[in-house]
Amino acid sequence: MLRGQLRRQGEVTTRATGEGRPQHMVVFSVAGKRLAARTEEIAGVMPWPGAIEVPSETPFVTSLVRQEKGCLPVFDLAAKFERTMREGEFLCLVVKHVDGPLAICIDAEVPSLQMVPRSSMQHQIVDDPDCAGLCVVGGEQLPIINLATLGVSSSRHAG
Repeated sequence: MLRGQLRRQGEVTTRATGEGRPQHMVVFSVAGKRLAARTEEIAGVMPWPGAIEVPSETPFVTSLVRQEKGCLPVFDLAAKFERTMREGEFLCLVVKHVDGPLAICIDAEVPSLQMVPRSSMQHQIVDDPDCAGLCVVGGEQLPIINLATLGVSSSRHAG
């Protein structure tokens, strides 16, 4: 009973402020660049298994990583942002991509789950179709990456 009352009270408060439900985001970093992504676009995080280089004509996809009994293509997000991953430990962010699961090498700092008020999000039209806009997390403005469609438009235009 108390939960329901607290929930309704929270709904009244958010309606009054106009914020709506907060967006759940995962904050992670790639080559020192901090980024945010919607939690529903992430399948998991695991230790970086090491990548196997493969020939590819798909932009930013030039390697594979082993996962269980299969392999995942690796999207090089560091290269997309013209950054270089430093030597050391890494994590593997597994993404729910429209073309199937995808791996991204991220910095060893464990990603954090954040509840971002919709009022702190800017959905802007930018030249980069992989960027959904900006959000503010802990006073820091971060780009929101469209992980589910990462690289789709650039690979379709390249062919």
